[in-house]
Amino acid sequence: MLYILIIGIISAIFGLLLIFSPKTILNIERQANRVIITDPFFIKYRHPLGSLLIVGAIYMIYVYIAF
Repeated sequence: MLYILIIGIISAIFGLLLIFSPKTILNIERQANRVIITDPFFIKYRHPLGSLLIVGAIYMIYVYIAF
């Protein structure tokens, strides 16, 4: 059950980065030397996708805390 909390936290971090600092994700991708989430689709629609990630993360964390 702990994996739900971990996935929720990682989703929230990526959602916030998509909304507020997409250049950080690009820098992480360059350092990792592979494509992580830098598809043009994700960058173009970063605000809605970031918001969805945050909402999903909040739900996952809520489910973890509720049980």
